[in-house]
Amino acid sequence: MLRINRPDLVGRLGTQGALLGYSGALAFIAGFVNAVALLLLAFPVGNLTGVTTQLGMNTANPLLYEGHILAAILLGFWGGAVTAGAILGHSQNVPGPRHAAVLTAEAILLVLAGLGVEETQVNAAIEALGVEQTAVQGLLAAAALGLQNGLTSSFRGMAIRTTHFTGTVTDLGLMIGRARTQGIEKWKAAVLSLTLVLFLAGGAAGLLMGTSLEGYALLVPASLCATIATMSWARGRTFSMPSLPARSPQRVEEAAVAAA
Repeated sequence: MLRINRPDLVGRLGTQGALLGYSGALAFIAGFVNAVALLLLAFPVGNLTGVTTQLGMNTANPLLYEGHILAAILLGFWGGAVTAGAILGHSQNVPGPRHAAVLTAEAILLVLAGLGVEETQVNAAIEALGVEQTAVQGLLAAAALGLQNGLTSSFRGMAIRTTHFTGTVTDLGLMIGRARTQGIEKWKAAVLSLTLVLFLAGGAAGLLMGTSLEGYALLVPASLCATIATMSWARGRTFSMPSLPARSPQRVEEAAVAAA
C-alpha cells in the first residue's frame, strides 16, 4: 500500500505556494517598472529584444531613435545580470540571504531611478556631465530588472522569467499543444500562468500610478522589493526549493531553446 507522509506533503505544498507568491510578486514588480519606463522613456527596460532591434536601426539612421538611451538600457540590464551572478554564485536556495541581497540592490536602484535623479542637485550634476536624466533613469531601471531576471533565472529545476514573456508564452503554447499526448505539468503551468497574469496587472498599476506620479511611481516597486527582501532573509533558513518532476534530456533541451 502506498503511504503518504502528510507533514511532508503539507510542507511541500506550502513551499510551492510560497514560491508561486514570490515569483508572482516579482512579475508584478517588473510589469510595473516596465510600464513606468514606457511612460517616461518611451522604451521598455525589461525586454531587450525590441531595444536591441531599435539600437541596430539607430546605427543605420542615427536620427531615428535616441541611441544613447537605448544603449544605457542595454548596458544597465547586462550589468544587473552580471551583478546578480556575482552575488548569487552557485547558490540555488530560494529565498535566502543572497537573494535578499539581490532584491535589496534592486530596491536601491529603483529608488535612485525614481527619486535620486529627480532631485535638483543630482539632476544638475547629471546635466553637468553632459548626460540626460532619462538615460540615467533608463540605466538604473534596466539594471534593477537585470538583477531580478538574473535572480529568477537561477532557480533550481526551472528558470522563471519575470521580466519578459516570449519564452513563457511559448512554453504555455507548447504545453497546451502537447497536452493530449503528454499531459500538463500542473506546477509549471501554474507558475507560468501566474507570472504572466501578474506582469499584466503590474503594467496596469504602473500606468495608473506613473501617469500621476511620473518617476516617483518607481518608489512603489522599490518598497515591494525591500519587503520581499526582508521576508526572504527571514524565511531563508526554513525554505527549500520544491523538487520538480524529472524531465528527459530532449524536453530539457526544448525548454532551453524556448527560453532563449
